[in-house]
Amino acid sequence: MTKFQVVLSVIAGLLAIAALGFYFNALDLALLATFAPRTEAVRQNTFEQSRAYNDGMIRDLENIQMDYVAATTDQQRAVLRATALHRFSVYPASKLPPDLQAFYQQLKNN
Repeated sequence: MTKFQVVLSVIAGLLAIAALGFYFNALDLALLATFAPRTEAVRQNTFEQSRAYNDGMIRDLENIQMDYVAATTDQQRAVLRATALHRFSVYPASKLPPDLQAFYQQLKNN
C-alpha cells in the first residue's frame, strides 16, 4: 500500500465514523420525538395526582374565596370572580371540598 492509499483509507474511515455519528444522532431524535410525549404525559399525570399539587390548588382556591368574601367593591369582586373561574376551570370539581364546590356553583350562576 502506498502512502496515498493509507491517507485515503484514514480519510474514508473518518468519514464513515462521522456518518455513523450523524445516523445515531438522527436515530436519537426520532426516538425522542416518538417517546417524549408519552413520557411527558406520565409526568404531568403524576404531578396532578401529587398531594402537594392538590393541597396547593385547594389552598389557592380558598384564598381566592376569602378575598372574594372580603372584597368591598363590585370591581374587586368581578376581578376575583374571573380569576376564580379560571382557576376552577383547570381543576376537577370532584376533588373540591363541599364549601369550594358551593362557591364555584355560586360564581358560575352569577
